[in-house]
Amino acid sequence: MSATQSLATRTVRGVFWTGSAFGMQVVTTFVFYGILGAERMGAFEWALMIVMFLALLCDLGLGSALVQDRDAGDQHFTAAFWVCLFFGLTTTALVVVMAPWLAALLSRQDTVGFEPVLRGMVLLVPFAAVSGLFRAKLQRDLRWRAMAAAEIAASVIHAATAFGLLAMGHGIMSAVHSAVAREAALLLGMAWTAHWLPATRFNIDAVRRILAFGLNLTGSRCLNYLNSNLARGVIFVSLGGTSLGYFSFANRLTLLPLVRISTVITRVFFPTFSAIVDDDALLRRAYLRSVQAVALAYWPVLATLFVLAEPVALLANTDMGPAVWPLRLLALATVIKAVGAGVGSVFLAKGRASWALYWSLFSLVVLIPALYWGGSHGVAGVCVALGATGMVFLALSQHLANRLLDIGFGAYFDQLWRPALVAAMTGGAVFGCSPLLPSTPILACAAGGVVALIAGLAALRLCAWKDITDMVAIARGTSAGSGVNTLSNV
Repeated sequence: MSATQSLATRTVRGVFWTGSAFGMQVVTTFVFYGILGAERMGAFEWALMIVMFLALLCDLGLGSALVQDRDAGDQHFTAAFWVCLFFGLTTTALVVVMAPWLAALLSRQDTVGFEPVLRGMVLLVPFAAVSGLFRAKLQRDLRWRAMAAAEIAASVIHAATAFGLLAMGHGIMSAVHSAVAREAALLLGMAWTAHWLPATRFNIDAVRRILAFGLNLTGSRCLNYLNSNLARGVIFVSLGGTSLGYFSFANRLTLLPLVRISTVITRVFFPTFSAIVDDDALLRRAYLRSVQAVALAYWPVLATLFVLAEPVALLANTDMGPAVWPLRLLALATVIKAVGAGVGSVFLAKGRASWALYWSLFSLVVLIPALYWGGSHGVAGVCVALGATGMVFLALSQHLANRLLDIGFGAYFDQLWRPALVAAMTGGAVFGCSPLLPSTPILACAAGGVVALIAGLAALRLCAWKDITDMVAIARGTSAGSGVNTLSNV
């Protein structure tokens, strides 16, 4: 990337490139739910949740610590690699040995069926534990396209492995083995594009330098992971695997894309914000524009999904009717959560990893009783609890971000009224046409999608065209004032 391209251009392109693999994963999700059904996918989702939490622990936050510490060198990356690999391999070995006991503890409804799923899924932990270090190498250089190339290739391998194993009749293990294949392919792709391999030497002092930040961040991430997945645990324990399948399907189309977007935002904006952290005015403009960009991209899609929830659910599987209202309620909850996605990047860029940890603790304390109440009212009750707590969390977390950036709520909401209008016009058009949509789910989704596309583009032209053209200009590198270290147009 040439030195004349602005940091803003590289950042906007980074969001596009690093988020571009998600569409293929959505298609794979529909195929799995269509063939395997909600009950078996519920068991897979439960095992995936447990295993990814273990991978998060083994990562130790060292990749992000290396991004934040601009003076860290190869010896720090090497030391972090061997530490993460050790914890990843040790954790995997323990779970494989203890799989029968863990299956009995974690899935009393189907211990025999859950054990091979858990034993197979945990094989991805060592790959996931160290891939973040190669990602950190790419993040530090803002090489988003290279990072995205590895992620897209991993998604292609995931889909090909999944479809091939399904065709061979491997059932739920198709989802398991393809998930492991994706993590292995992602690690290899990241290593290839980063052009780096660890040395054989190990320096304990290099680990000490980055460990404090990493452990704070790991604590925050683990608590955030529990916060994000606590609802699934409540549903699995109180309502069973089939209900978890319905919820997870809705979650994968609403909150999970938000989690992925949040991950993308953190990967892209954290190193970008860290690079300009001493220029508060520049950082404020960058943050406010990122909030507006997420809302413009995500809110109209959620409005459309709310209206088309029934044909979307039935398109995956004709037995997915109970997922319709969870899908609608989670779409509303995600509208609220989406615009708070960048707050964590602000905390980290400002060196306030401890704030992220304390916030996660507070969120967990609030969520536990809220979801306990929601679980007593079924899957829909859990979704309502997520939406209600989301409103509280957004108000409080944004207040903290405003303090760090010296932003008023007036300036914050000024970035959101145009995306809100675009979403209302898009969803309203689809709702108005809904009585005319075909009864066949696939045709209803296609026709509704066309209406949403036309209405959304018209709404953008009427309400937010200057914002869109500015973002396009930044992405193309043609905006005025495109110096290397300027975000003046953001």
